[in-house]
Amino acid sequence: MNILFFADYVFEDHPGGSRVVARELARGLSAHGHAVTFLVRAKEGQPASDTAQNGSRIVRYAVPPGGARAYVRAGRDACARLLQKESFDIAHTHFAYSAVGPLAVLPEAVPHVRSFHGPWHDEGYVEDKQNGRGPRAYAVRQARFLLRRRIERQNLTRSRTVIVLSEHARREVLGLRFPAGRITLVPGGADTERFQPASKAAARAALSLPPHGPLLLSIRRLVPRMGLDTLLAAMPAILRVCPGTQLLIGGIGPEEARLRQTIRSLGLGKSVRLLGFIPDDQLAAYYQAADLFVLPTLALEGFGLVTTESLACGTPVLGTPVGATPELLAPLDPRLIARSPDPAGLAEAVTAFLSQEWRLTLTPDRLRAYVLDRYTWDRHSAQTEQVYAALLSPGT
Repeated sequence: MNILFFADYVFEDHPGGSRVVARELARGLSAHGHAVTFLVRAKEGQPASDTAQNGSRIVRYAVPPGGARAYVRAGRDACARLLQKESFDIAHTHFAYSAVGPLAVLPEAVPHVRSFHGPWHDEGYVEDKQNGRGPRAYAVRQARFLLRRRIERQNLTRSRTVIVLSEHARREVLGLRFPAGRITLVPGGADTERFQPASKAAARAALSLPPHGPLLLSIRRLVPRMGLDTLLAAMPAILRVCPGTQLLIGGIGPEEARLRQTIRSLGLGKSVRLLGFIPDDQLAAYYQAADLFVLPTLALEGFGLVTTESLACGTPVLGTPVGATPELLAPLDPRLIARSPDPAGLAEAVTAFLSQEWRLTLTPDRLRAYVLDRYTWDRHSAQTEQVYAALLSPGT
């Protein structure tokens, strides 16, 4: 099959969860003998290019000044040029906005598949709430929300099948009035070659981390819905029960300054570190070094790739009862789900984990076997390939 991916960027240009999914799916499909082409925008200030990367072809188009209209027009024209040279069996969208222009010129005969990574309109609305208050800010926020939702619905309408990573995401798609019979659950995964258990002591030494004492880790985009301020608010109670606990927070985002101020105001300077962006080649070591990964999400957790990556490294994950997190963690042990996403609920769950012996049943081998049985990219790509094949079958 010759497969065309529509995405905003590739992971190497702008890291992000949905771009990990697209990258790993493309790798799997390429390994199965299929050709995958990404059609994405070039990084700002970079020229258009046509290169090979990770076994896929990456066609980047430059976007001139002009805002949304220029972006849509550039995507449409780039897709038209590509279609003049070759034909594709499947088109697959990984971000609805990136596909607005290309879908305007894609032949109707080419089956279109959508991977729904999360409700872009809702996520944008939550983040826009931090950009100002008052009637004008509210009007702008509402207008953006309605436009994004319309783009989501238009993309879904054009889709023969929608792939979701979780049952939670399935419910989100149903809420956008997409037929249930055309939604396929294909769970996300982890790179189990890269993310493996290793010596905790060696990982801590390699990262210059304290060799002893409980170590918590959370890697998140620094935006309010990720709940990092709630986790910080829980730390004083955690420290009272488990003195010496350290918390490492990896990630970048607009909330960094506010989180640093919270750390200072709570007197957590000796217990909490903001690591900034963690390079991809260091991620496994941070997972391996931690005693517990904490996922304090407040809203819109569509899957949580950090969950499967940490588990593949043999490190337990404790999360909030939000989004898809209970689907991933409850089968391991319901106690890995905090009773609530507030500071009291997080503190109670974390201290229970650190101070009670049930945590010893969550051995690295057990956690890794759980991932290997359910959440691998090989499984994800094979199931997606079956979706494609069904769409291309005669009579479909």
